[in-house]
Amino acid sequence: MSIAREGLADSDGAFGAAASFFFEGAAHTEALARLEHLVESGLHCGIVVGPRGTGKSTVLAIVAQSCRAAGGELVAIDVTGLDEIEFLKRLVERLEVTSRARGRAPLLWSEVADALTGRALAGLQCVLIIDHLDRATAACQHLVRRLVARGGRDTAETWILGFSGRSFPMVLREWREQNDLRIELARLTESESHAFLRSLLKANGRPADAFEGVADALVAAGSGVPAELRRLAELALLLADGRQSRVSPEAVASVLDELRGLRFSA
Repeated sequence: MSIAREGLADSDGAFGAAASFFFEGAAHTEALARLEHLVESGLHCGIVVGPRGTGKSTVLAIVAQSCRAAGGELVAIDVTGLDEIEFLKRLVERLEVTSRARGRAPLLWSEVADALTGRALAGLQCVLIIDHLDRATAACQHLVRRLVARGGRDTAETWILGFSGRSFPMVLREWREQNDLRIELARLTESESHAFLRSLLKANGRPADAFEGVADALVAAGSGVPAELRRLAELALLLADGRQSRVSPEAVASVLDELRGLRFSA
């Protein structure tokens, strides 16, 4: 599998946060390389962790698209808020199983287990990406642990488990012990943050000097978090006078004051 960085698209909507714009910092480059190794080596399980907003879901979306482009079987599910029944239903659907379970958990489990066992017997690798695992219900998380542990490591499955970052760097021991590889994303460096802003301007068809004089303020406020930096930059661009205008220091100050007010009110 060769990781594709450009032209991102998430055709089946498995990850709602998948973006058409992706800036690859050093941590992202390493994460993609390690995920490529995880899949190509047929390792059983990897976990993807990191602070909030550092691009974990986007990286997973890139891996998912690359698996599809390579012709491999890929199941990708964002489990935010899901219970065990809803998760099993989605898993059955993505595995293209004709279900007769009618929402009954034991039968759904059997259908999923049989489908995965059948792929293992046929020597067909299946990559399963589960995003925002820590935002699922406790019952769903327990079910995922059972599925990953099912059959030990002598299976044709590769599980990639993504965590939201809300409790980073804490990862429960049962997840730490479950994985073969831990992939950790990090904040952008100061120089990467400036490069991120330049690439964002290019992607939006804005002049290269649109942030001249205000880039340092945006970088400082973004604290190396791509999601935060992008939000600040896009809000500042909205306040610019016309598509060819530079963003003024006053516009940046207005954006920062508004965001501080929102955080204070919350």
